[in-house]
Amino acid sequence: MKRIIAILVVCMLCLTSAYAAEWAEGRSAAQPYAGVPEVDLTQTMGYIMMYPRTRLPASLFCDVLEMYLPREDIALGEGTLTLYNADGEAVAVAPFTDEEMVELRPLEEEELSGLMWGGGVCVAVHLPVSLALGETYYVLAEEGCFTTADGSIPSVAITSPEAWTPVVNGDYGVSALSYSVAPVVEETEEGEEAEEPAEDEAVELEYKMTPEVGDVIHFDLVLGGDAKYAVIYSENESVDFETTQFSESCHVTGVVSGEELSWGVVFMDGEGDDAQVVDVVALK
Repeated sequence: MKRIIAILVVCMLCLTSAYAAEWAEGRSAAQPYAGVPEVDLTQTMGYIMMYPRTRLPASLFCDVLEMYLPREDIALGEGTLTLYNADGEAVAVAPFTDEEMVELRPLEEEELSGLMWGGGVCVAVHLPVSLALGETYYVLAEEGCFTTADGSIPSVAITSPEAWTPVVNGDYGVSALSYSVAPVVEETEEGEEAEEPAEDEAVELEYKMTPEVGDVIHFDLVLGGDAKYAVIYSENESVDFETTQFSESCHVTGVVSGEELSWGVVFMDGEGDDAQVVDVVALK
């Protein structure tokens, strides 16, 4: 039996190698598509694709901003990227030296296939609060957020609010998701618990990029369009919600109850059929 499994694994590896992404003839990191000019990668960073943006929006849920580059000799730098809302308020500040917020990774085969590239990397900025459905945002960034591997070419600054306008669309979805430290219940002098804040009272949240057991989950569940119902699920029971089935939009809170966080939301139509699954956190 072990020998059969070993043979199957070898076959799978061979198939993977056979279908590994390659640059099409005449294409390269310097000229990833027909019809675009070839650039000198010793003098410029080259082509960059930003996601999500107005012309290529995310759908239903988005908690990461991504920059795709067809070249692979990239290193993270020391600049800072800031996400602003329509009122010009900074809603996320990401120093590229922060390993929790910023990740540099090679592109996966599925991504390379979709982009029709033979190689490349993704610079991912993880947000402390996911994008809100239908809201308007823009990104500004300092020069040198990332560089070529030898440090000779810095990324250019993003100084125009029109250059990158992230958006997440959908008649339904998971909006403004965040994790925060569980509130500390203070005691009065008589040893009684202090009163909890009123529902409409603003509470300053301490956001967590890496949630732990006991931390609180907050998000707006939005229902509309084809989605009449929603169910929160977690195959490994790593989250705990007082209610997991919903028939109208509302604000939802829960608690992280497992160390390996994995959960999501299933949106269903009026017939009870699955309309869409949103994996909020998926184990790899």
